[in-house]
Amino acid sequence: MIDAVLVKNANRMMTVASLLEHGIELSFADGAKGLIPYSALPEIGERATLSALELPNPYEMVLKTAQGETVEIPWDFARHYCDALYRPAVEAVAMRGRHTLGQRIRRLRKSAGLSQDALARAAGIGRVTLVRLEKGGQSPRYKTLGAIAKALKVGVSELLVEGEMLRR
Repeated sequence: MIDAVLVKNANRMMTVASLLEHGIELSFADGAKGLIPYSALPEIGERATLSALELPNPYEMVLKTAQGETVEIPWDFARHYCDALYRPAVEAVAMRGRHTLGQRIRRLRKSAGLSQDALARAAGIGRVTLVRLEKGGQSPRYKTLGAIAKALKVGVSELLVEGEMLRR
């Protein structure tokens, strides 16, 4: 028996926003609630600066200043302030992604018969950078991904997505 069903991606959906003295109180569809302090919004700074607050859709909040400026706040920025568990969860996903990418680069490098030094030279990056990428300790820039892919004679998509996934 199912007691409750939660809307898919409810953690992304802002449902209620209220202007309070020290910040904006937000509620999400999954029950998370919290406060974004005005001090965290450099464009705003304090309550008196705001003239309007809107939730045009569940994924963004729009603030309007007395000077007529518009400040858009995406759901993930808001969630960071409203849920202490959000940031560590996102960081864990990012770490797994970096490690997966690093393993894929290492596997492709070895399949190509290249040493770390040879691939780094061919890609025009430092060997230490390649070591960090392969260990998942660093996220590469897109330009770096492109250079590594070119040196390995594969597409960037092959670095980012497992081969079997590409063939589907």
